[in-house]
Amino acid sequence: MPPATINVQTLIAALRKGQSRTEALEKQLAEMQAVMRQVNDAPKWVEEIPGKRSPYVATIDIPIAAFSTSKAEGVHTVSTDGPFNVIGIAMFFMRTSFDEDPPDYSGIWLPATTVNLKTASDAGGRALGFMGVFDNPIGASFDVEFAESGSDRNWQNNPFSSGLFNPFQGCAYILPVGNLIGRASVVTARVTPTVEQPKKGKVQIQLLGYKVVQGDTYQP
Repeated sequence: MPPATINVQTLIAALRKGQSRTEALEKQLAEMQAVMRQVNDAPKWVEEIPGKRSPYVATIDIPIAAFSTSKAEGVHTVSTDGPFNVIGIAMFFMRTSFDEDPPDYSGIWLPATTVNLKTASDAGGRALGFMGVFDNPIGASFDVEFAESGSDRNWQNNPFSSGLFNPFQGCAYILPVGNLIGRASVVTARVTPTVEQPKKGKVQIQLLGYKVVQGDTYQP
């Protein structure tokens, strides 16, 4: 039986097709290797992220209406110069409407809780006292929630009490572990008054931590 005739052009086309597939596979392999190197070179810990550590306090002001128990919220957007590692939270309350003369507690930031904070008048003027020595509680009390857009998750499973920000601890709470918030992510703080305040005011949330700036090699 005579051998089959081989079409040279068909053979060349098949070889070129195989070569093209080989080149495509080699390209995909190179891309995968590049991604693997990037993953291996990426910091495994916050401390390994390159860049200068700069102390930073992000403030979120939330207006509170008089006699309101409705939820209110405010936001903070992390800038694009680097991620923000939050290591603590502080919370305060200020009245912004007064009808006393002179204004009572004008411009005074108070603990965002009614725990053990009292006030009274004496010969020297108004004074703040603790441990129930005086009368008329002046602090506010709130349920608090946090959420982060970058990770699409809440910081707690249920709202927690503003009593966490104990005035005897400087009205600040240190987180069990730092929470790294990526560039351009948005942190939303929500507060719900648990007692009606006779005057309108505002809550100020302070996110305490540091920014990681000038980290050109890698940024989350």
